Amino acid sequence: MAYRDLNVLDAADKAADLVNKLIDRSPRGRLIHVQQLRDAVQSIAANIAEGFGRESGRARIHSLDIARGESEEAIRHLRANFRADRISASDYWPIRNLLVAIGKMLAALVRR
Repeated sequence: MAYRDLNVLDAADKAADLVNKLIDRSPRGRLIHVQQLRDAVQSIAANIAEGFGRESGRARIHSLDIARGESEEAIRHLRANFRADRISASDYWPIRNLLVAIGKMLAALVRR
């Protein structure tokens, strides 16, 4: 299976798009952990692609584990903004739920 056909990669790209749009439309200085959030969400898709660009095995699993860690990091930074009332529930929950789903998809790929 080519990594370009993976639903998890599509979901990771969508999460990055949503986070980037959220950051871009927020007033400067409103959000906290902006660069960490942007870097973490961008790293998810990059690590998935890297993992599937390798032979199957330990190297692939390592990259997918990193991607899963990046999704957890992105959730933490997103949650910090939500808890500080810097983003609305209508912005937080869809992105958070997508990131949780990505983590589950990655865990399933690692178990295969």
